[in-house]
Amino acid sequence: MAAAAGPAIQISPGIIVMVVLVGMVVTGVVLAYIGPVRVWHQWEDVGPKAENDITDVVSFGVQAYLSNNGYYNPSRENHRPEVQPPVNFYRPVLVMSMPDKVKFFGRTDQGPFEGFYSPKTGEIEATVSYGAMSHLAFGADVSVKETVAGNFHMTGRENNGAPEAEVDGKKISIYYPPKDPP
Repeated sequence: MAAAAGPAIQISPGIIVMVVLVGMVVTGVVLAYIGPVRVWHQWEDVGPKAENDITDVVSFGVQAYLSNNGYYNPSRENHRPEVQPPVNFYRPVLVMSMPDKVKFFGRTDQGPFEGFYSPKTGEIEATVSYGAMSHLAFGADVSVKETVAGNFHMTGRENNGAPEAEVDGKKISIYYPPKDPP
């Protein structure tokens, strides 16, 4: 009689552990798919446009800034300052949704730049260096050290296919100095 009063159904602890593990794996796969995998694919769609926008806007910004400060004459098309591809990104990884800003960095022929790109608005914030010079350093090891003349902070965007930017909140444009009289 005592044996009949025991539990009618008995589940092995190994089966319980196996069901919990399978549930955790399935939950992990579903969360990865609706989060990081989805964001990865969204960035694959946005990334090329982001690189083009940054290339255009930063190139425009450095040309405008340097032309307004006497370091570049756009009337002479030689040595036009521009971005040297590629623009590199810290891709959004292990996130559940696209972040508001994605960090990027790269180089113009004037020096390095870095900043943030907004995938939602296309807005670009960047700190751009200019006047870079490389110095060969001798010593225990031979290395190259880079110095820059300065840098500026800009914001910008593509507007109907044309780059526009502001430096310290003021709209900038490329300055064409008057031609010298003959």
